[in-house]
Parts: sequence; C-alpha cells; structure tokens
Amino acid sequence: MSEQVLFKVDGLNKTIGKRQILNDVSFEAYAGEVFGFLGPNGAGKTTTIKIAVGLISSDTGTVEIGGENAKKNFEKAMNMVGAIVENPEMYKYLTGRQNLEQYARMRNGVTKERIDEVVRLVKLENRIDEKISKYSLGMRQRLGVAQAILHHPKVLILDEPTNGLDPAGIKDLRDILKSLAHDEGICVIVSSHLMSEMELMCDRVGIISNGKMIGVHTLEELTSASIGETITIQIRVSDPEIAESVVDISRIDGDMIEIILNANDADDATASVVKRLVDSSVGVYSVQRLEHKTLEDVFIALTQTGEGGGQIG
Repeated sequence: MSEQVLFKVDGLNKTIGKRQILNDVSFEAYAGEVFGFLGPNGAGKTTTIKIAVGLISSDTGTVEIGGENAKKNFEKAMNMVGAIVENPEMYKYLTGRQNLEQYARMRNGVTKERIDEVVRLVKLENRIDEKISKYSLGMRQRLGVAQAILHHPKVLILDEPTNGLDPAGIKDLRDILKSLAHDEGICVIVSSHLMSEMELMCDRVGIISNGKMIGVHTLEELTSASIGETITIQIRVSDPEIAESVVDISRIDGDMIEIILNANDADDATASVVKRLVDSSVGVYSVQRLEHKTLEDVFIALTQTGEGGGQIG
C-alpha cells in the first residue's frame, strides 16, 4: 500500500426531505489498499457511493478521484473509477464474453487482449463463453468485477459485493479483490456491514454511523485499541480452591480460573502467577490469554448508539 491518495471525499452532506442522510462525511483511500467502508444498514454507505460515482448529487462537499474533482471534471474523474452499486447489471441472454465486449464498446482503448486479461484475473476462463443465465451469483459478481476493471481504473468501488454469496464465493471474491489491490495497485473500496469478512479482506476501515464518520483506522489499530489497560488470562489448575487463596481470581469455572492483569506487564505478571501456584503445589495444566476483540466486537461497540444500532431515522 502506498500513500498516494486516489479517492477522497471531503465534507459530504446530503439531506432528503427533513432527514439528513450524510453529515460532513470525509475520508481518503490509497493506491494498493482494500479500504472497507463499514456501517450498519441505513448508515449512509450507499448514498456516499452514489454521490462518488455521480448517480446522485450532494448538497455540499467534494469528491476527488485520482486528483480530479468529480464535479468540475466529471468525465476525467469517472474514467478513473469502476464501480458496482448494488447489483451488477448484465444481459442474461448473452455470454459472459459478449457482455464484456458490449461494455468495452462504451470505453476507449479496451482491446480483446484486455478482455482476456480481466477474465483471467477473475478466474472465469472456463465459463466465460457460457450464457449469463447459467451463471451462479458468485460468477455474476466476478464478471461484474471484470467489467468494472476493463478500462484500467485507478479506483474500484463495490457496494455490498458479498451479499448472497456462499462461503466459497465470498472467499473467491475476497482473494480477487486483495490481488487487484496488492498486485495491480488499484484502490479498492468495499462497503459492507459484514464484519467477519471485512476483517479478512481490508487493510484499513472507515466506519460510518447515523450518516457521520466515526473514524478511519487499520484493523490492528481498532482491535488493539479495544483491548484497553487490562487483559484476562485463563489457567486450568488442579485445585481452584487453593489457587484462590494464592492469587486474585476474577472467575472460577470448574478447574478453570480467570485472572485480570495489567496489560503493560502481562508477560511478567503471568509468569509470577504461575510460579506462585506451582510453589503452593497447585498443578498448572494450561495457560492462555482470552482472544482479543474482533472487528465485529469493536464495530458493535462504536455504532450501537441507542435504539436502531446506528441506523438513520
């Protein structure tokens, strides 16, 4: 991932009727990264994306793609972006290749060789000459990605691309998007509310709730920050009653005890606890730290701002 900003929204506001959909939304995404645009359903993700690709207008604020202002230089900006908003639209009575050829006619400089290249990138070589009507949802999503990157865009924007896919289809799409970002240098922006999948796919995430940006972080920053000042270790022991008289225990479950330690010196503190137990003739069978919070845990904590879970209205 480079520090080259390829996608930037600054101060986006959008009101429909009496409801403010977006409230001063700003973030940046870089070349060579998968950027997760995360938020509960109704938080403003699709509205932001539709503004970015020119499907609707904002009340105020700007969008820049590859350094071009999308309002002032619309055609230049749109030539640098590929997008799938909601569902990829295709001619079901045509083959996958014919669909790509149709789309290529609307773009300058897309050669037969480029069509073959994107087909290989999305791993559809064996099925590209079959009619779309025979494609699974996962195959249609792959073809949609192929269509979106035909013209060598610098930015690829996908709105909820894993909706409806089975686990195998989700993994295939994840691998394709990571390859496009890390190997091809494309700025890939993926909107979703599926945290477990974004945790595996994204380099950084921006979280939106109630039309406001909560923040932009790497996954490590989010999950590390969620740990706080203490950690909990679990120790399986031979005699929990004796153990309780030796060390401060927060919880006992059968032969498993839990102890809360200061995160800053957790390793030394764990060693000290184990030594005290062993010196008191308590058998220590296993020691483990409880898992760090996942992106889903952090997401829920950040967006659960009252009834509705961060949704608008």
